[in-house]
Amino acid sequence: MGLWWLLPVGLTVAVVVLFTVGVQQAGYVIAGTLALCAVLRLVLPRETVGGLLVRSKAWDALTLLTLAAAVTGASATLVIR
Repeated sequence: MGLWWLLPVGLTVAVVVLFTVGVQQAGYVIAGTLALCAVLRLVLPRETVGGLLVRSKAWDALTLLTLAAAVTGASATLVIR
């Protein structure tokens, strides 16, 4: 089964945070989930990561970290009035 379930769990937590705290904090939860998945993809063997394995270890981690940085940047600059 692997660790693919981390992404939907993280997104579920982000939805709860969205409705209880706010949009900006939910974005940070999503970014943290993506960053955690990137680190796990880098350090764990192929058999363990499951659905997080798409291409090479470096490419997968780079993609997840880039998405995490983009979501963090978008969340940090978000202005809701």
